[in-house]
Amino acid sequence: MGKKRGGKLETDEKIAIWAMLIFHLTGLLLLSFSRGQVYKIALDFVPINLILTALVVVKFQEEFSLKFWQFTGFSFFTGLIVEIIGVNTGRIFGNYQYGEVLGPGFLNTPVLIGLNWFLVSYCALSASDFLPVPGWAKYLLSVLMLVGLDYLIEPVAMRLGFWNWEGGNIPLQNYIGWAIVSSIILLQPPIFSFKRKNRVAGIAFLIQCLFFLLMGVF
Repeated sequence: MGKKRGGKLETDEKIAIWAMLIFHLTGLLLLSFSRGQVYKIALDFVPINLILTALVVVKFQEEFSLKFWQFTGFSFFTGLIVEIIGVNTGRIFGNYQYGEVLGPGFLNTPVLIGLNWFLVSYCALSASDFLPVPGWAKYLLSVLMLVGLDYLIEPVAMRLGFWNWEGGNIPLQNYIGWAIVSSIILLQPPIFSFKRKNRVAGIAFLIQCLFFLLMGVF
């Protein structure tokens, strides 16, 4: 079971946040301004960054209950299955294909994409926990936050070779698909109603938004 936290950020939370900031800033600089072998190494670290960020975020989960792991599995496999269907049929997000940056997978889909769906969903929920609004508003805001994050990710993802859209154009269908899938994953039925209050996860969401926003600029 995790530690219950309140008040000011504690030392281990600050260390985790600074570590994520430094890692993302390093990635931003290398991916934006490096060339050749250094750029290739930076790309190779993208999957590692995703895994490390997920591990750091989960470390600060308040309570490792069965419901938390049920949500983890639900978001991971729902995201992965939806992506498999989407990339092989074009019927959910549009016509796109994954590159090799996100690592190995099956059925034309990297396994890490399931981890990414868990990570961004959990972080969005955690960020919304600290908003002074009713539960239904937090749910809607979390969905909008995920669609907004995807809006920032898409042009960067194509440039870095995470995935590519047919014709190089991001269809409106993609954002509609993200809204629908996010709504399903973020819908909190009683079985997935677990304690969060994870400040590191909430800030991690902001760091990811800032990273892709700046990557889009540079």
